[in-house]
Amino acid sequence: MFGTKSRKEKRGEEFIERSVRKYPRVLFWIFLVYFLLFASYMIWYFYFISTYTLSSVDGISMQNTLNTEADGSNDCYDWVYVNNNKQPERFDIVTISAQQLVDGELTDVSLIKRVIALEGDLVTIKKAEDGYFHVYVQRQGELAPTRLDEDYVKSYQEWTEGGSFSSTVVDASEGSVVTYERTFYQTFLSSKDENVIKIGDTWFYQVPENSVFYLGDNRAFSSDSRVRGVASLDDVEGVAEIILKDAQIATDAQLLWIKTSSICGYYWNEIENAFAR
Repeated sequence: MFGTKSRKEKRGEEFIERSVRKYPRVLFWIFLVYFLLFASYMIWYFYFISTYTLSSVDGISMQNTLNTEADGSNDCYDWVYVNNNKQPERFDIVTISAQQLVDGELTDVSLIKRVIALEGDLVTIKKAEDGYFHVYVQRQGELAPTRLDEDYVKSYQEWTEGGSFSSTVVDASEGSVVTYERTFYQTFLSSKDENVIKIGDTWFYQVPENSVFYLGDNRAFSSDSRVRGVASLDDVEGVAEIILKDAQIATDAQLLWIKTSSICGYYWNEIENAFAR
């Protein structure tokens, strides 16, 4: 009869009613999950931009850890994200505020080097049985100095045979360039002050309070603590935690991918390390 709904039509209306009651709840949960993800991202984003500074790398002193152009110029391909709030630990790569003579004037520069020793550590540089220079450190609480196994050093042979040098400092007595190692002994060990300690037949320098002893990975071409002396913790700008490989030569799209993959890779490693402890 007219005006009477079929059973199929009634089932259809009932289904619509149930859907109207059901889907607002589903949409609510979808919105809630989206909101939580968005809020988490924004919190992380503002934390990241307030904690890290993006910095390019100049010079060849950190090869091969930080890459430079193949033609040997001082322009570096890599960038780093520097954690401005982290205190440096041994073997961290850090940026250090320093001064350097440029065209006869002192200019503020930002060095990027590796922390080798902290306050209270005893450190020296000498040739080992293999004939190459090595760094020896006795950390606080240790009973004897140990030779560092530095797999990040670019070339022990180049460091020792080529000699890390300063072309502006000449040893008149020998008519040759003064090596950084000789300068290290002159700067730190020859004074025999309260920070110089003899262990066996070797003199060590004890890193003063609130200071770090730092070196470049490319020891043959690095102006570091051997000639500049130790750095105050106040001059350490931060720890370079995330390296962006070949960022200097990347297109905008490539740079976005490099940043994303490098940041995600760093945090993934941090999570793995946390669970491994």
